[in-house]
Amino acid sequence: MKDIHSHVLFGIDDGAKTIEDSVELIKMAKSIGYDGIVCSSHFYPEKYENKNYDHNFEILKNRLAEEGIEVTLYKGNEVSLHADIFNKIKKINTINNSKYILIELNYGIIYQTCAKFLAKLQDLGYKPILAHIERYYEFTGKQFIELYNSGIILQVNIRQINHLSQDIKYLFKQRYIGLVATDSHNLTRRSYDVGEYLDYLKKFVGEEYFNLLTEENPSKILNNQEIKKGEVHNEKTNNRNIFTAFWNKLFPRNGA
Repeated sequence: MKDIHSHVLFGIDDGAKTIEDSVELIKMAKSIGYDGIVCSSHFYPEKYENKNYDHNFEILKNRLAEEGIEVTLYKGNEVSLHADIFNKIKKINTINNSKYILIELNYGIIYQTCAKFLAKLQDLGYKPILAHIERYYEFTGKQFIELYNSGIILQVNIRQINHLSQDIKYLFKQRYIGLVATDSHNLTRRSYDVGEYLDYLKKFVGEEYFNLLTEENPSKILNNQEIKKGEVHNEKTNNRNIFTAFWNKLFPRNGA
């Protein structure tokens, strides 16, 4: 598997603090099946702007080689969607120097502003991935589908897989979600101890879609290729009872 969203690179943001933390996190990742990790440290104008990123990245890569840990690291950032990023776009690491860029939203951002900024990134030639969409409770399922239809890739954090809203569950069922990642930060609450969540995800979506979310699409992104989209059901043209049956499962009537 490939993890396109992590904060395992030490000394850059609110993720790993020391190189020892980084190494232990990566060992944990390897033990549950990850062989590639994007070091997507936060990029937030005036707060996190990749100071020492390249230096620490090379140190960590060399340390992994010395210890024989066979996990490939890739450069990247998790970029806060803010008007100022367009003035600092040259400082930002896209994922493995591709056109793909991982984006997170500031809390309280309205949908129209989000859509406008994402469209501007697309106009500049980037392919935005919207990080941990399960956090954005103010957005509706319909709005996420609009973003998907405009070319935005939707990513969910694996640790939230058994605590999803009905909207996000529906997006999974209809195959709108393109990626699942760990967003690992540290050795305590946000580590790579996610094996049980991966098992839950596989049971929830099936092995084929699971592989698409955790291996096939991440690999395509790392190689700057078009991702493969899951087969999305179309409620308008498919049997309407596909949607109705799923909806009734989510909201059973009294006595059902």
